[in-house]
Amino acid sequence: MATIQYTFKGQRHEAYMEATASTHDLLESISTQTSLPVTGLKVSYKGKALKVDHETPDDTSEHLLIKYPGINAPNVRLFVLGTTEHDIAKVHTIDNHVQTRKNYRPVPAAKRLQPVRTPEDDKYTFGSIQVLPQFEQQDKARAVLERLKQDKGIIGIMKLHKWQVGSLIELSPAEKTILGYNRNKGELIALRLRTDDLEGFRHYDAVRKVLLHELVHNVWSEHDDNFHALNRQLNKEVQQLDWTAQGGHKVSQGDFYNPETGGIPGYHDDLEEVGNDSAWQGGTYVLGGGRGRTETMTTRELAARAAQLRQIESEKDEDGMCGAK
Repeated sequence: MATIQYTFKGQRHEAYMEATASTHDLLESISTQTSLPVTGLKVSYKGKALKVDHETPDDTSEHLLIKYPGINAPNVRLFVLGTTEHDIAKVHTIDNHVQTRKNYRPVPAAKRLQPVRTPEDDKYTFGSIQVLPQFEQQDKARAVLERLKQDKGIIGIMKLHKWQVGSLIELSPAEKTILGYNRNKGELIALRLRTDDLEGFRHYDAVRKVLLHELVHNVWSEHDDNFHALNRQLNKEVQQLDWTAQGGHKVSQGDFYNPETGGIPGYHDDLEEVGNDSAWQGGTYVLGGGRGRTETMTTRELAARAAQLRQIESEKDEDGMCGAK
């Protein structure tokens, strides 16, 4: 009987082997003591791994004491490396958990919001884009017009209303009395992009608002009630069709919170029916030159009324700066 010493995970062990035992027998003995699978065992003797011929374990040349003389000496210790089946199972469990999390991970917003392109995208859109050649920063001017053309909210409106505009061009800043015009109901729309001092460009949102105004002229020529109703509708739709890109957060089916406006729902044509909230008492209000009347209004109603008044004033300004032809 030969005693063979080995170390596994810092602990000393002994394997008792018959004189005729093979290297394979030693590995099986170590496997039994350490719970390591035989195929995953690595046993080092004098810095080299023990080799075993699993096909001919009974060959006398495979006898452990003959193949590795001195392996059972008292001062000799083998080193065993390997991973237990329990540890392997734990690793597989972790791998499966990680893979499951990957499978259920939500799609990034940038990918989730990518629209599927349809033939309507090429049909209901703007044709050529033209900028003023006599001014500097033509690339930037063209980029603004391209951004308007590719604006998801604008694209949605064009497709929804089945509008086609022949050309989208830059309006000369010399036309200081107007911000844009629509010629022949969509043959051409011109927008003023540059500031009056020619030192920069007007804010994108302001230019887009003018574009919405001019798109209304595809249907209505005069600035009457029909015109303003459609204009308000477009200002809602441009957010509804691309609310994620506008800094707002959708809280209901058509009601949008915009941090820049203090949380006031935008462009409500009528006051909404709300619950009995008497936390805010209204006083006397005069609309359209009529007689004043005392009434109780909620905070939401007051906010909506104020938004209406601001919208009316804004529409007057827009009408005055429109040079529709």
